[in-house]
Amino acid sequence: MNRLAWTAPALADLRAIDAWLIENRDRDFAERTLAAIEARARFLENFRHGGRTLLKQDFRVLRVFETPYLLVYRVRSGQLQILRVRHEREDWQTDA
Repeated sequence: MNRLAWTAPALADLRAIDAWLIENRDRDFAERTLAAIEARARFLENFRHGGRTLLKQDFRVLRVFETPYLLVYRVRSGQLQILRVRHEREDWQTDA
């Protein structure tokens, strides 16, 4: 099993997503969305190559089911690093 690590930018993304969803939707929806994101990240602990590769370096991307969010991650020395959590409509490849 790979050790899962959330980077500071990924944690900031989660906080921003949570705040936006609470303000624009409701708390229950925000909690379900964050739970889906976290569950999808845990999936990667057992299936580190579950996401598709990106052209940039060693980055991979994995869709979070039933949400518009994507996990941008990489595997380094047995550690799976969640780099960002991005909305599929963002121009997220410019800063991955």
